Amino acid sequence: MKKLILALVLLCSATTMIAVNPQTVYAKSGGSSTNSIPASQVPKAVKRSFKSQYPDATRIEWEYKPVYYGTPIYTASFRLGSQKWEANYTADGNFVSAYPKA
Repeated sequence: MKKLILALVLLCSATTMIAVNPQTVYAKSGGSSTNSIPASQVPKAVKRSFKSQYPDATRIEWEYKPVYYGTPIYTASFRLGSQKWEANYTADGNFVSAYPKA
């Protein structure tokens, strides 16, 4: 019985390790496979939402994450004063999250 339980635990662990792949799930910091893009490639709805939320942002850089928990995400890395921040948006401009960077 113990061997059966151990085999099931190992099988579940292996399946989980295969399913969680850095190409499909990104960490808060952006993961291992992000793509910097010029502002000209960011959808207007995303830039409009960002600008309305962070009108005083400076040093704005954009990244495109093709899959972030199943949804394409545009990430703005920027500064508010001396603090570095990141904000995430869906392609249609919906705000997802924002946080200060360490």
